[in-house]
Amino acid sequence: MQSNFIRKSDRGYTLTEMMVTLIIIGVIAAIASPNFLGWLSRIRLEGALQQLLGAINETQRLAMMRGKSCRININRSTNKITANTAGCLLSDRAIDDSITIRSNFTSSTSITFSYKGSTTRMGTIVLSSDHTDLQKCFVISLGTGIKRVGNYNGSKTGSLDYTKCKTTE
Repeated sequence: MQSNFIRKSDRGYTLTEMMVTLIIIGVIAAIASPNFLGWLSRIRLEGALQQLLGAINETQRLAMMRGKSCRININRSTNKITANTAGCLLSDRAIDDSITIRSNFTSSTSITFSYKGSTTRMGTIVLSSDHTDLQKCFVISLGTGIKRVGNYNGSKTGSLDYTKCKTTE
């Protein structure tokens, strides 16, 4: 005959078992958290580069399609990407506020494309974040408008040098 009494050890977890489980979960979270935040920052940085590159390519393509000059403006203080003329950029872009934009363009960070897709400016734009050492770069050539992207190996402060933009592909 089976007893209707439940043994004391079969009633659930003890306080000690719960505390040990919580401590183990806490240690794992403390170890994984910095890696997760770094990974998230790298993903945001890559997304910002793709937004920038997409807007620049779109402006160049629309200038050639419309047969007239189009200029794209990159506001480093607000992280906004806009066009100076209607129809030169289908929609304005906003880059995540955690991303810092630096460039070595003289005066404003703007690029004008002719109806042929060429440009009269050359320069480097570097995107960085305080939460990762990775920096992404964009370089545009004078005249031809040829563009390349990569990882920037220079300092997060100071002047920019296009030779430190190492193509990743």
